[in-house]
Amino acid sequence: MNSPAHISRYSCMTVIALLCVVACSSRKDAAVSAKPDDAHSRLFPFDHAAPVNVSTDSTWTINGIVVRSARFPSCVPRHGQVAFTLLRPAGSGPFAGVMFFHWLGEPKGDREEFLDEALQLAREGVISLLIQGYFPWHEPPVSGTADMQQVIDQTTDARTALEILFREPDIDPQRVAYVGHDYGAMYGAIIAGLETRVKAFVLLTGMGNFSDWSLKYWPVTARGGEAAYREALAPVDPVHFISRIPPAALLMQFSNTDIYISRETAAAFIAAAPEPKSVRWYDAAHDLNIPDARTDRHAWLVQQLGLSVSH
Repeated sequence: MNSPAHISRYSCMTVIALLCVVACSSRKDAAVSAKPDDAHSRLFPFDHAAPVNVSTDSTWTINGIVVRSARFPSCVPRHGQVAFTLLRPAGSGPFAGVMFFHWLGEPKGDREEFLDEALQLAREGVISLLIQGYFPWHEPPVSGTADMQQVIDQTTDARTALEILFREPDIDPQRVAYVGHDYGAMYGAIIAGLETRVKAFVLLTGMGNFSDWSLKYWPVTARGGEAAYREALAPVDPVHFISRIPPAALLMQFSNTDIYISRETAAAFIAAAPEPKSVRWYDAAHDLNIPDARTDRHAWLVQQLGLSVSH
């Protein structure tokens, strides 16, 4: 994953053609999330009022915190059910909310990555939703056209999970944040350019394009040529969306010794995000699995969401 960032240029005709392949386009954009309309955002139509069929698999409690493992149908049937875990604090609201989207890696390259942080936040009055991703976790990259659609589908399902969080009883819609790591950060950057309701975003070791990692770790994606693959994915690359993150607050966390994201690639992603933003670097691996990163992230969320810190 450690190659210089490269965002290819593409023509208006390419964008117009790509607009025709959106499988989740049965959903229509709702005014509640309206941001500047362009060829990029029109690839991600979404209906915030659409019903969501949530099925609960199991429920248990941890020191009064209700934990629920559940799922909902993906926007495209072939992806099956999208799993998530929801944590509700004890007592009555209003509660802040945080959506977590995990990384691709070991350990905990699934919805359990941020479980401990969600439990800590629950003690401080936060409802958390931890989504399970499928692209590229269980459905690997294969080609430019197919993978562009995969990014659209995964983003749409992540927005459905976010909608579930906003619909939770006692949620304070003015105090909802998003935390994403690696691919979870890249989907978060896209969501940041589409949604207006999220107050704050925390993006860990993400970057501005999907092509670098696909071409390096899934060589089959280069069958039609690397340039063609980059051009196909370019319209959905996170770099085009993170520039529209305001008015939401932004914290970006990066590794000084990352073997998957070069310093130049990280710098390009940072530069694409407008001020104000907070950027922090750590002497840690790409997983940022160190106390300092977690402590900084928690303190920043406490400030942004106006939480009462537990001791």
